[in-house]
Amino acid sequence: MDKEMFDFYKFALQGAITTPLCADYKNEWRKCGDNKERLVSLVMRQQSLPYFITHCYQGKGLTKEYILSAFGDFINGKRVILDADLVKGYTYSLYVAFNGICKPDNDVSAFMWCNSTNMEISTAKCPILYVGANSEIHLTCDGYNSPHVYLFDDSKLVIEDADDTCSIVVYRYSDKATVELGKYCTTDNLKVFDKELRI
Repeated sequence: MDKEMFDFYKFALQGAITTPLCADYKNEWRKCGDNKERLVSLVMRQQSLPYFITHCYQGKGLTKEYILSAFGDFINGKRVILDADLVKGYTYSLYVAFNGICKPDNDVSAFMWCNSTNMEISTAKCPILYVGANSEIHLTCDGYNSPHVYLFDDSKLVIEDADDTCSIVVYRYSDKATVELGKYCTTDNLKVFDKELRI
């Protein structure tokens, strides 16, 4: 385990970040060793993502540069992670400092430090999106879609276009996180809920 990963691990174990990791997570992290695919899979669990995104954003987790360097083969659409939450068939992708058009066909996607990413969701999808670390995501939904978006820190979601048949639910975990409708978006099926971040 190199220094940056070890420092994050040590802080997490000691509770220097928030409350210490539970015994199960300690053991699972330890079992991953230096296996990068297993480490990304552990991060992509839905109970892990708020913790990971928030502390990376706050400078207490891994840096953007480190993730890009150490985990470049497993992010930004290069590798899909399977069954991270132990739900058979679920797929996961992590995007870090990715700017451009993204058309993932995954159940769960997380975005960190993405300055201007265009996320296009095709017909009949119900993806779960985690958006944080000062990201700005521009969302387009075609057909019958029901994305759920978890929005952190000072990140922004811009819904550029969504058919009336789409239903979008956003959970804001920060009063600095913003949701905007683009000039072509006419959907009335948007719900935004403010939630307390508990990590």
